[in-house]
Amino acid sequence: MKKIINLLLLSILIVSFASCKKGEDISEWRDANLAAYDAIAKNPQYKEIKTESGPSGVYYKVINSGDGVEKPFQTSRVKVRYKGSYYDGTVFDSGTTSSNTPIEFNLTGNNLVRGFSFALQNMVVGDKWEVWIPYYLGYGAAGLQDYNYNYYYYSYQAQTIIKGYTTLVFELELVSINQYP
Repeated sequence: MKKIINLLLLSILIVSFASCKKGEDISEWRDANLAAYDAIAKNPQYKEIKTESGPSGVYYKVINSGDGVEKPFQTSRVKVRYKGSYYDGTVFDSGTTSSNTPIEFNLTGNNLVRGFSFALQNMVVGDKWEVWIPYYLGYGAAGLQDYNYNYYYYSYQAQTIIKGYTTLVFELELVSINQYP
């Protein structure tokens, strides 16, 4: 009986140690992302998008200015070229195919990051911006998980796509507003 209790305690210790190690990795990632975001916020080349109620937390730098006058609404359907990366430049998503064809979607889509949608609502057709989105307007503290069904174990298993506390960096180009309410 004593051996079973000792094995159980040892198992708990190992799991606790593994959990602490995992937490350390997340805290290092969080700290690096927050530091990169803070550096952009202090960089005079980047402007913060302002709202009627104050600062938004989304910073941008103009790469090219468009000649459009209308900005999309939250209910608009738009065509966009974009590339998503982490603060260190590692690309995690490209919404543009190799032929440079823009992608079309509604700004009210369920899978759309709030900061991404917010930035587009402040652009005019032809604008191309580099946009920095803080984690709380991106995938939050939990990050983005993909749940796949494992037929062997008859259960869902989570795979982390984007870690929690990730600062998202997008190169966005608003190509057209296809549905304007």
